Amino acid sequence: MKYQTNGLRPVLLACLLGAAAFLVIRRRRREGKLAHLPIILMTTAILIFLGADARAGHSAGRPDSFSEVRERIVRLIEEKKVPSLSLAVIKNGEIIWEEAFGLADLEKKVQATPETLYPIASATKPFTATGLMILVERGLVDLDKPASAYLGNAQLRAFEGDASRATVRRILHHTSGLPMYWNFYYAGASRERPPLATTLQRYGILVSKPGESYNYSNLGYAVLEHLIEQVAGKPYAEFLADEVFKPLTLGHTAVLTAPPEGFGVATKYTSALAPIPFCDHDTRGASSMYATAYDLALFSLLHLGRMRPGQKAILKPESIAAMQKSRDPDVRDSSYALGWETGSRFGYPIITHGGGMDGCRAHLAMIPSEGLAAAVLINGENVSSIQVCDWIFAAFLPDYARNLEAAPAGGSPPPPPQAFRPPAGLIGDWQGAIKTYEGEIRVHLLVADDGRVELARLDRQGRPGERLTPLKPPNLNRGIFVVHFPQAFATSDLSAANHRTVLGLKIRGDRLTGEANTVASDMSYCLPSYIEMKRVDGSPEKTGAPWSKRRPSGRARGSGSLGITTEGIT
Repeated sequence: MKYQTNGLRPVLLACLLGAAAFLVIRRRRREGKLAHLPIILMTTAILIFLGADARAGHSAGRPDSFSEVRERIVRLIEEKKVPSLSLAVIKNGEIIWEEAFGLADLEKKVQATPETLYPIASATKPFTATGLMILVERGLVDLDKPASAYLGNAQLRAFEGDASRATVRRILHHTSGLPMYWNFYYAGASRERPPLATTLQRYGILVSKPGESYNYSNLGYAVLEHLIEQVAGKPYAEFLADEVFKPLTLGHTAVLTAPPEGFGVATKYTSALAPIPFCDHDTRGASSMYATAYDLALFSLLHLGRMRPGQKAILKPESIAAMQKSRDPDVRDSSYALGWETGSRFGYPIITHGGGMDGCRAHLAMIPSEGLAAAVLINGENVSSIQVCDWIFAAFLPDYARNLEAAPAGGSPPPPPQAFRPPAGLIGDWQGAIKTYEGEIRVHLLVADDGRVELARLDRQGRPGERLTPLKPPNLNRGIFVVHFPQAFATSDLSAANHRTVLGLKIRGDRLTGEANTVASDMSYCLPSYIEMKRVDGSPEKTGAPWSKRRPSGRARGSGSLGITTEGIT
């Protein structure tokens, strides 16, 4: 960045005013207050510091070692790849760089600042896990008890395995057997969020055996949200504010359930930079928090064991260690601990959690061995927040930089598309039912040896209706047969005009079991049901003619819009 000045006096005055603003901001943050004084001082400094590049971000404590990272971020803003980006970096317990770049609101030309709040999406989960561990330390929750013991009337129901084995610990690990789930309620839309207990009564189902596999589930962290409310006797948002945010001096962090008023909140944007309205969630414990990068950095200090003066140690060291090291011993291929993703990245052990949904990307990453942490928040979709964390860590760690440089740009290229070739255990005719909370829907699935896949609903006499073919090539993902169809069924809580039905099926000898998800074409929700099918001989009508060679008998009754357009569905 280039500066043009008229003598030394303006520069000195700008520096003095800027330093004053910096000190006031720090003091006000420790007090949990906002004030206009630091803004006035900083604005005056900028006006005096003539010729400052308007593209520069609002910053505090930026060392020269980050100049290349900063240039990359400025370039992202200039190239309109992201509307704005806010970050904070910690080294050995101190925040050494804090800065915001770009516009928090493109239409209103509102500059992003370090005080701007961003949605952090699934980076909410470590906060929920931290709050839960407070209750564990107080002896109010046992990680190894069934979660249902704490859920009142919102009991989990097992279609596979035993619900008593869906422990609190396994829900934290995403190994309880709960399905995929999300549900967004956008401001201005007609849909209204039901009580959380109602959501859990409808969708709190185990579609695989507890301890059998890792399946990332937002619904699981909604279960933990409800558990916290039941045990603590207060709303989830209030509990987190009292027990996590305030003791850690997180003055710019909140669980937002309605469009905020009076806050500097970044507007979310699509990849084409179109604004996205505020949304509430069924699963607030999974993805409803807003925060500044500074506050995420303060939160990381608890988990790095390097608290600042004024912060209260809300967890014991052994609880913090458990959150980073605990694993489900029955699921060997999972690196998810208690609210944290763990593993190795470019040669260094890392503790991390990201968040991504429509219009935002967030990441909090820690390398405890180096005393390093980075928080990155973006109100757009075109740039990965962990990529910026990589740039930051590479600026400090030469080996990290070398390994990052040696990695393929953009990650490993995707394999070329190939025709689906089903394994022998999947080939055949399958018949069974999708079990929704409103009742059962009988279905038939054909998987031919040449890779053809067809799905149809069955009428009361067992005759198939319209045959549906996949919207995209099926695939096997970690032993799960995944196939996308046009809409095959619907429940009364759906609102979008078009849907797809996404099956995730595990082969269990002569059974296929798993989840049948109804996904809105605008991706505003994914609602799961259990599906179970058994292998059958010949056709479902027992006529002797292969089902795949007969003409369909017409559309299945109550199947919804089977003639939907698939434009935009990938």
